[in-house]
Amino acid sequence: MKRLLFVVAAVVLLIGLSGAQAQSAQTKKDITIPEFRRVLMDLGSWIDAQKGTDFARQFQAIDDDMLIKLYPAVPDGRRFQSLVAQLKRHKFNAVRSSTLARATSSVAPLIVTGPACGAPNNIIENGGACTPAYPDPTDGAWQFMVGPLEGYTDLNGIPAFSPNDNADVSSQGCSLDAETVLQQINVILSAVVNAASPFCNIIPAPFNGFCWGPVGAIEIVNSIFGGFFLDCVEQDGLVNAAKIDAAFQNTATIYAALGSSSAVTLATDISNSTTTLGTDISALDTHLTNVDNHIATEFGTLTLQLQADYTVLTNQLTALAGQLTQGTALLDATLKQIMKLQLEPDGLQKIVPAILTCTGTNCPNVLNKCPAAGCSWNNVGPLP
Repeated sequence: MKRLLFVVAAVVLLIGLSGAQAQSAQTKKDITIPEFRRVLMDLGSWIDAQKGTDFARQFQAIDDDMLIKLYPAVPDGRRFQSLVAQLKRHKFNAVRSSTLARATSSVAPLIVTGPACGAPNNIIENGGACTPAYPDPTDGAWQFMVGPLEGYTDLNGIPAFSPNDNADVSSQGCSLDAETVLQQINVILSAVVNAASPFCNIIPAPFNGFCWGPVGAIEIVNSIFGGFFLDCVEQDGLVNAAKIDAAFQNTATIYAALGSSSAVTLATDISNSTTTLGTDISALDTHLTNVDNHIATEFGTLTLQLQADYTVLTNQLTALAGQLTQGTALLDATLKQIMKLQLEPDGLQKIVPAILTCTGTNCPNVLNKCPAAGCSWNNVGPLP
């Protein structure tokens, strides 16, 4: 009887908590409970396509009250929705039949490895005769981790590697998109499982089956994503280790080439190079000094020439100004002579002789007797 009362109290507690959670105000990061169910179903469908499981149906059957209890553990519902959407498009597609057909085949080795990589005077590089010692493409354990083998789908089947690189993934790390999506979904699902466990533990067995069923399914899916993510981390570590080792070997090769046969020879070469470099720098300094002196001389000559040209130009402008003044005065005198001729009686018209010989400012004003009121034939100046 006491146990039954405990179960009833626990159920009432869960219902109360769910009611309070349901009444809480949503934020821009939240999604609705139906949207949360849809995200879980999409996640389950993606896993079902990879593993042949039935999680989508299980997630569809979760009770709304249980989803209300699980959802608060999701830190950002919209982000979770976006991450799952990324699984369904672009690089994250369901396994194709051509991939399943290769389920029992090995990944074709395209990376050249062997004794040549350890030979002296060789530089290790991608695409060269000697490449970094990436994971052995023929190793069964590595094939199981990155490619379809015996019906299981892993990194090469998701796919987490770029199809634009080599068909053989032994030289590739997981793409940033793939690794980030796997890691974030793993973190979100872990939070949901960890948050739901206390609720389910309140209810004693066997009455807690309705609670642990959905949580258990989410935990299994989370384990799958955690496995994918750890495999990506491991593959990245193997690739990075190969590149680091290649860089070390290349450094040793370059050091040996620079030093010829010994460190003493290298030091001598450096000393000789330093002496030669010092001589070259001294010669360059002398050359730059000569160039500087030459430029200074050229600038001095140019300055004198510009000063002379300025003087000539000033004199020419002064002469031109005088010519303009004289020409203006001569034109003014000529116009006044024409006006005077217009005022003189026919037959008596005569040009003042000085107008014919004057050059400008020395020309007479033939209208000097014109009053302010106007000119007439008998008061314009000297008559003929």
